[in-house]
Amino acid sequence: MTGLLDLDRVETPAAVVDRARMEANARRVADYCAQHGLRWRPHIKTHKSRRIARLQLERGARGLTVATPHEAEVMSAVTADLLLAYPPVGPARLERVLGLSESVDLKVALDSTEVLAPLAAASRAAGRSIGILVEVDVGLRRVGVQGVDAAVRLAEAVAASEGVRYRGILFYAGHIRGTGPAEDAAIAQLSADVAALCEGLASAGLVPEIVSGGTTPTLWRSHEIEGLTEVRAGTCIFNDRDALTVGAAREEDL
Repeated sequence: MTGLLDLDRVETPAAVVDRARMEANARRVADYCAQHGLRWRPHIKTHKSRRIARLQLERGARGLTVATPHEAEVMSAVTADLLLAYPPVGPARLERVLGLSESVDLKVALDSTEVLAPLAAASRAAGRSIGILVEVDVGLRRVGVQGVDAAVRLAEAVAASEGVRYRGILFYAGHIRGTGPAEDAAIAQLSADVAALCEGLASAGLVPEIVSGGTTPTLWRSHEIEGLTEVRAGTCIFNDRDALTVGAAREEDL
């Protein structure tokens, strides 16, 4: 730990950050993404700090990922380029999302017409147009539509709905961790699946402008995923023992 003389004087609980390492981590990720023609849109759930979000943007991040309408409100003071990773459900959340400044380029991820319909209706009533990313399940079995056909159907529903705009697709491959033959095969399968999704959508006249993915465990293999345009890795700003264990960080990155 650099720049801290006496840890015994720090009152706990406290989050103690090595700023030099944090900045180096941010630069390393941004440089990797730039090298491979990817955008870095970090998820801010790791820090939930406008100050650190600004640092990430200054070091090369392009936009931020948030989880809640409140986080969108807070981070809209940092950047106008926001991705809301979970759809706002219910009048109160919809009101907050649509209360964001019209200068905010907001994208919302969703995986069903049940949440699409009220979002589109509220956006239309407010005279707004919200960008939509269709969330696709690529193996984690947690969220997302399954398969190319389901993705195309939902994308078509988005494209046909007033008040929203189809922008692309989003996925979370949280089931791929570590290094070795099994992970190599999983990355290859993920790349093939994403390529098939993009091809299926393109055949339906729905070429995805944004293909959003990426996790900290798979961060440094993002360039192997065909069609990927942006990476949402967030823990990489600090890294931890888990990142070290799965081969996503070095001792000097922690």
